[in-house]
Amino acid sequence: MRKIALCMELSDFYEHGIARGLVRYAKSKPDWRLYGYGWMFRALADIEGWEGDGIIARVEDDTTADRLSRLGLPVVDVAGAYARPNFISVTNDDFLTGYRAAVHLTGCGFQRFAFLGVSGTRWSEERRSGFFKAIADSASSPGDRALWPCFERPLAWWEDKAQTNGGYGDAELVGFFSGLEPPIALFACNDTTGLRATEYAGKLGIAVPEELAILGVDNEDILCELSSPSLSSVMLDCEAIGYRAAVVLDSVLGGQPEFARITVPPREVAERESTRIFTCEDELVARAATYIRAHAQEGIDVSDVLPVVSASRRSLETRYRRALGRSLHDEIVWARIAWAKRLLGGTSYTLGRVAQESGFGALGRFHEAFKGAEGLSPGEWRRKNREGRQ
Repeated sequence: MRKIALCMELSDFYEHGIARGLVRYAKSKPDWRLYGYGWMFRALADIEGWEGDGIIARVEDDTTADRLSRLGLPVVDVAGAYARPNFISVTNDDFLTGYRAAVHLTGCGFQRFAFLGVSGTRWSEERRSGFFKAIADSASSPGDRALWPCFERPLAWWEDKAQTNGGYGDAELVGFFSGLEPPIALFACNDTTGLRATEYAGKLGIAVPEELAILGVDNEDILCELSSPSLSSVMLDCEAIGYRAAVVLDSVLGGQPEFARITVPPREVAERESTRIFTCEDELVARAATYIRAHAQEGIDVSDVLPVVSASRRSLETRYRRALGRSLHDEIVWARIAWAKRLLGGTSYTLGRVAQESGFGALGRFHEAFKGAEGLSPGEWRRKNREGRQ
């Protein structure tokens, strides 16, 4: 029997996803026995005295990294914050996560950007790099979009609530947010920092998303929904990370060459109120686009948009095409497809229900629009994305 330790507390959405992927793989391997903390595993009271074969761990500090490294066992690290010679890294693609965050925020029309990060960790640094790379790539000319402020502190600083509850950290954050020039889009490296951003925006009377759009990472769905306003977040494929980590560890235990680092692409953005806006110089276009992105899944059409902006259809269509290069109808379809992709990737809804929930109504209309935009039918798109998570 192969004895495999899972070293994490299962205290958040990320770790729950990792565990689901690991358990799914372990169930297909009758010779695997899982050890961990809590009643659902065989007991793992002290990793340093444990006699097993391999470890899958979320390594979040140098002390833990050093302790696991000294055991001399194969370790698959699913956090990617600290490198050690005998660690194999199976993590989220953090550079791509930052890149996709910037694509989403530039797609909301923003020209100014800021970053909130965790210093001293590779995953936060790579998310920052990907974010600013995408901003540079989207600029029409060098210097068209400037790189704006970064605020980065160690993980322990963010987790110490006293720091930001009247302590010196409170003054630092107040100074950072007070110095941002609206309208501006903020990419927070995870939901913890994103939720802190919504908190300080509220304290300082900064309107979200009108003055400050905020996008986090991890999609801790309950916390994101309870935030005021609710927090948009890049969804990570945690179950795929856990499954791949188990596959890699099994291969190494079977005598296969060790891997250095494997990354799993993030999923789409779960958009909520904190980024549900479009900003541009034409105020009517901005108002129309913001309304469409908030209500497209409700089955609206162009006639429902006109009262919101108090403009004629001809005038608004002309201004919309001039600003964005597409029609109002195209914008509605685009927003519905974005919503449909979130449902296809994150639920087991039937295609008929996805068509209804995303505002298309008829399944045939949904199929035609989706295939025209994505080059795949909704069913093919779902299968392709789920196969990529194995």
